[in-house]
Amino acid sequence: MDGVQMGILSIMIRRYFVPISILILCAGSASAQLSPGELSRAHAHLEGLDNCSKCHGFEQQISGEKCLACHTFLGERIKPGKGLHSNQEYRQCELCHVEHQGRDFDLVFWKGGQEQFDHSKTGYALEGKHAQTKCRDCHKWKNVVKPERLLALKKDLNHTFLGLNQNCLSCHNDEHRGQLAECRNCHGFAAWKPVREFDHNKTDFALTGRHLGVECDKCHLSVIDNKFETNKEYVKFKGLTYKRCLDCHKDAHNNKFGQNCEGCHSTAGWQSVNRTDLDHGKTRFALLGKHAAVACDKCHLPGRSFKQMKFDFCQDCHSDYHNAQFAARPSKGACEECHIVDGFTPAKFTIEQHQKTDYPLSGSHLAVPCIACHQKTFLESGAEFVRFTFDNPRCLTCHKDPHRGQVDKYVTKSGCEYCHLVESWRKTSFDHAQAKLPLEGRHREISCRKCHEREFDGKASLQFVDLPLRCQGCHDDIHRGQFAQAGQSPAGAPTDTDCTRCHAPNSWKAEKFDHNRDSKFKLDGAHLKVACRACHKEAILDGKPYIPFKPLDAACSSCHGGKIPDDGGRKS
Repeated sequence: MDGVQMGILSIMIRRYFVPISILILCAGSASAQLSPGELSRAHAHLEGLDNCSKCHGFEQQISGEKCLACHTFLGERIKPGKGLHSNQEYRQCELCHVEHQGRDFDLVFWKGGQEQFDHSKTGYALEGKHAQTKCRDCHKWKNVVKPERLLALKKDLNHTFLGLNQNCLSCHNDEHRGQLAECRNCHGFAAWKPVREFDHNKTDFALTGRHLGVECDKCHLSVIDNKFETNKEYVKFKGLTYKRCLDCHKDAHNNKFGQNCEGCHSTAGWQSVNRTDLDHGKTRFALLGKHAAVACDKCHLPGRSFKQMKFDFCQDCHSDYHNAQFAARPSKGACEECHIVDGFTPAKFTIEQHQKTDYPLSGSHLAVPCIACHQKTFLESGAEFVRFTFDNPRCLTCHKDPHRGQVDKYVTKSGCEYCHLVESWRKTSFDHAQAKLPLEGRHREISCRKCHEREFDGKASLQFVDLPLRCQGCHDDIHRGQFAQAGQSPAGAPTDTDCTRCHAPNSWKAEKFDHNRDSKFKLDGAHLKVACRACHKEAILDGKPYIPFKPLDAACSSCHGGKIPDDGGRKS
């Protein structure tokens, strides 16, 4: 066929859509000249005018439906909207797949280059490390899920982009050997580690307390599985025993408290103990009395092993508050000899026990509280303790001398007991006859304080020395100096009255006074029956009443007036 004939055929194809079969009948050897070029190796079997209609239609150069007639695998994906070709913009096959360019021509056209391809159009966006991965690192025969289907379609598994799915394990080895269901539940695309997406609380074993800070490999150990030729070692996540604490932790108590660790401990830490449920009675030291209310960390110090604790004696935990005062006792100062766990006070040391000490209690001492004698004492170091041992049992060891040393001669001889009784300090046994003023008569009835109470440094005190021994030292002269004797005062003025001339201590009455002996006016006759007050009538001197005894007028008329003859002015 010459050139004219070829031109006519070309016009007929383009304008009148003459069936290719007619053209084939009209021209046998012109087929080579009608093809724009050789088909690619994948479509080489379609060479020849007989096959043009398998790809080309009459109204357009390429028909997508005809492509899918052969590429059934793509058709199956397009119908449910899967894959790149389900996008409308990729439904014109010739935009990306250009034919008739020769056997070695790559049928895929990458607009902007293969590396710039928007992979999200496929329904699987590349994120993180995936975005940095080369295409053929994923799209290779090893990663094809069902290679037999593509091989049946005569697909080159190293050349096609089909056959992959979005399952991580289609490309990656299962490092967990089927233990975990979905990789993306734990791993992200940025990096495999750390597993930021993993939430341990969604597993059967939620992490709380101190468990949150434990490294994963402390519980999830690496194991060897010889079934695998390579990568035999993997981390075990399934099949772990964790229902009880003792599945992972050693029983530090050797089953002394049973198998329920949660009964005492929590994941907040071993030192965080549930005191409510803890039965300390199962230990070697049952908590009784005040011990039950003591905070755990008061005894169980941080870093201190329970096994090394000593508790056989109170002093193993408590300091000796008594400063070894009882160390010489047979019990060597054992606290339980006096104290109980319900409290340090009151002590169980009884009066009966006290009576066996070096100082038995008697009298008022029996009613004295312990702390009145056993008071706090301070050492030079500032440490305090209660004194129970004394240098001697003398009264002055505990009591201050209220007499300021005035009676030391008696105290030195026999102690305070020389005068006082333990029944009461106010009851005294002092023999006043040994003093310079023996007590006689009414003096025996007078309270000691009536004579011995004086003011000392502005306070009432008892005085026993340098006291006046004469009556006027204690008593007022009710006779207003009428019987005073001359003393050492200037001009021989009277200074003192000797009351004993008339009075005796048995009564204030003038029992010793003899009117005929001691006065100048002798009583006789009817005068013997006259009452004293009839002659010695009360008078007032300096505003105070008194009885005048001398000098009195002795004349009869001073008492009787003119009825009795005057005897010449006799005075008493």
